[in-house]
Amino acid sequence: MTIHTARRLKPMLLACVAGASLLASPALAQQVDANRLLELMVAKGLVTQAEADAMIAEASTAPAPVQALPPVPAGGVVDGVQTIPYVPAVVREQIVAQVRQELGGQAQAEGWARPGETPEWTRRIQVYGDVRVRGEGRFYDEGNADIFTDYAAINQGDPQNINDGTPGWMAPAFLNTLEDRQRLDLRARLGVRVQIADWVSADVRVATGSNASPVSTNQTLGADGPGKYQLWLDRASIRLTPVDGVAVDLGRFANPFRTSDLIFDNDLNFDGAAVSADHALGERLSVFGTAGAFAVFNTDLNFGSRNAPVEGGSSGPYESQDKYLFAVQGGAGFKATETLSATFAAGYFHYQNLRGKVSAPCQFYEVVCSTDATRPAFQQFGNTLFPIRNVVADPLNPTTSPENQYFGLASDFRILHLRAALDYRRSERFGLRLEGDYVRNLGWDRSEIAAVAVNNLGPDIQVPNPTTPNPDDTMAVDGPYDGGDTGWQAKLTLGSVLNLNGQGDWEGQRGDWNAYVGYRRLESDAVVDAFADSDFHIGGTNNKGWQIGGAYVFAPNTLIGARWMSAEEIADAPFSVDRLFIDLMTRF
Repeated sequence: MTIHTARRLKPMLLACVAGASLLASPALAQQVDANRLLELMVAKGLVTQAEADAMIAEASTAPAPVQALPPVPAGGVVDGVQTIPYVPAVVREQIVAQVRQELGGQAQAEGWARPGETPEWTRRIQVYGDVRVRGEGRFYDEGNADIFTDYAAINQGDPQNINDGTPGWMAPAFLNTLEDRQRLDLRARLGVRVQIADWVSADVRVATGSNASPVSTNQTLGADGPGKYQLWLDRASIRLTPVDGVAVDLGRFANPFRTSDLIFDNDLNFDGAAVSADHALGERLSVFGTAGAFAVFNTDLNFGSRNAPVEGGSSGPYESQDKYLFAVQGGAGFKATETLSATFAAGYFHYQNLRGKVSAPCQFYEVVCSTDATRPAFQQFGNTLFPIRNVVADPLNPTTSPENQYFGLASDFRILHLRAALDYRRSERFGLRLEGDYVRNLGWDRSEIAAVAVNNLGPDIQVPNPTTPNPDDTMAVDGPYDGGDTGWQAKLTLGSVLNLNGQGDWEGQRGDWNAYVGYRRLESDAVVDAFADSDFHIGGTNNKGWQIGGAYVFAPNTLIGARWMSAEEIADAPFSVDRLFIDLMTRF
């Protein structure tokens, strides 16, 4: 070892010895003899004897070791001091990995891991609806008769006394057939669809409406002055799809059948249950079918609760007069080419207990008679009617005794419906549809109806006046029953969205359009007037005529449309009316 190297190591060795001396403890002294180490260093010339003596003296005067404090439990507090347990890095990394994995899985399942996405449960809820503002004009022909009794108003109110010989007799309300009318209508509908499970969903919708009409959700603006408007429960249903291609609807839901407004208005919903199925038989052919049972009317629980005679001379409630519709439809769709397809459907609609019934003898002073509930709960215009009360006159004044009457439907309704549609789609921006419907009421019987009918009669005829002996003295009486059981319509539509502003859901982008022209003839008792198109003529049946219209989309799902309908009466006195509709509508 050179002198130069020894000089460089000297400071380091001194430091080591000093550290060993300062850290000396009984346990350490047994392992390392500091004095012996210094002697060796002096012998080698690494330190002088004076330096070694100084270090020994310094070690002998080292302070006593500090007494250790009692241990503080992890996370505890001693003398106001909070301790935090030490977590090794490897444990921390394991915790972070586990939390990241759990949160990542949850975020992906619930959809909040990526910007713009919502939790999973919100994606099972769909809010939808539409708002429409409509201007309407009704234009009546100057040659119209003004003799049409408002039977709907009578059936929804107090019975009408039809004996004009009664002192103080008042004529019934009549329909307006001569004075043109204009109005502004509002329609707003808001619905929620919820996917409960893969095969269970629910649908609830509310809508406006001037009244409880099943075929219109229009609210006439200003009808009640500045008052507020009502909302109605328009739909509420549960849908089950237990297998692919099969759906079961229960509650109040949209029309499950493939029909047109010739038989069912576009706004009509159905109360009951329906099963629908759709199945493809290859790439070009498919078949479909629907069957259902629906409530049309349910008897009030307290109907005539103290009016019906029972054994023992007492009285009780009248029998129920519930009404139902049982229906079935089947059809097929055929895709001939990529641009041409056709659909055909045939259906049978059987109404039970819809026809009015003549009551048991009912005293002239009675408020309720046994078959009052067989009158229509709702009706429009067109079906043949007859008086249903068998009123017993006042024996003291039989000629002037009041005969307060309600009016029921004179025909049964068992309707055969056939429908066909041919679609040609040249491109996404242009298509054409030719469609047609045919209906016939198999429950109609001319002779039975003619014997009781009070409307849908032919022109008056002259007969001898029985009150005078002069054979030349005649009087005018109602003509024979002139109603019918058949209806049909044909319609041609062209455009980019063929059902725009029509039946079913539609979507439109700016520039989408359609236009159509159609003709229909619907005899008085071909279908139930309560459920037929509410816009043609004055709504209902017993009408024929043309319609033309179209719509244009100027913003996403927002359109302006117009329709002109020109219709006239088939049976009974002249009654023609033209109607103009201008719509501004948006949907979401």
